Amino acid sequence: MKILTTIRSAGWLVMILFAFSCKKENTDGFLSPALKYPNPTMKIAVGASLIQSGAMITDESTKPLVFSIEAIRTEDGKVATQLMGYKVDTYFWNAEYTGKEKTVDELNQKRTKVNRPAIDINPDNGNIIIYPEATDTTLLTKGKYSLDIRVKNSAGERVIQNALNIEISYAPPYSYRFRGVDGNLTGIDVTFDRQSNTGNKILVYVLKKDGTPVDPKKLLGYDYSTTPGVTDLKDWHNLGLNNPTKYTEFPDHLELEIAGFPLPFVAGAVLRIDMYNNGEVNGKYFNYWFDMAILKEGVWKVTIQLKYN
Repeated sequence: MKILTTIRSAGWLVMILFAFSCKKENTDGFLSPALKYPNPTMKIAVGASLIQSGAMITDESTKPLVFSIEAIRTEDGKVATQLMGYKVDTYFWNAEYTGKEKTVDELNQKRTKVNRPAIDINPDNGNIIIYPEATDTTLLTKGKYSLDIRVKNSAGERVIQNALNIEISYAPPYSYRFRGVDGNLTGIDVTFDRQSNTGNKILVYVLKKDGTPVDPKKLLGYDYSTTPGVTDLKDWHNLGLNNPTKYTEFPDHLELEIAGFPLPFVAGAVLRIDMYNNGEVNGKYFNYWFDMAILKEGVWKVTIQLKYN
């Protein structure tokens, strides 16, 4: 019994000494062995918006901590040297983008152009950032990558191997999200067809259920303003930065000329299109709305198929 008691006492002593050595109050600081990302595996589509991993969970490690990317590895474990040297021109924002800016100069007062690694890290919290401008498929190819992260604080430093695993694909050159319908509509089908890789036009067709086109003059933008005498239409007249530069109505479609893409001018932002008709098209009021963005230049055909009984 004496031997068993001695072993138990020794075991407790080891645990107490270990716990004491790991206390964050230690004068040398505490660097937790349990540092990790909240989601260590991510599937991401690059090109449409800013992508972030979220800050690393530090498990009460002594602050401040300093994070850096030690290595980016391909699926075979090799260091992706060219990718680690890949930088892009992007923007840091110091004021909110509202979509109501009238000029590029007004927009540029809210942001600063910077040149940053395509796969970047916030040194204060470990948040991994992939910028929407990282679209060079020869440097950032589709596939799986792992990131080794170096962490430093007053207790020392360590490298967390395979701290974050990401699977890269590329977003399509446009984005679309259905938001709603009202009146006698049961839904809409919206398609985006890039008819040319060069140019600066958008052709908008709205079709009845039998496929015949709706005259654009019969569709009106919905007013979001609640201030008397002020309008805030979410329609094809209002695409940001004075776009479109030219608005032409034909009997069967709209033709819009655009100053430049992406549309809207800020990567990751979207435009709201919200249109209604008072009953001239199919005998009863209807309303539809959706969010969209077009990321690459060209001649684009946007077709909105109305669905109703």
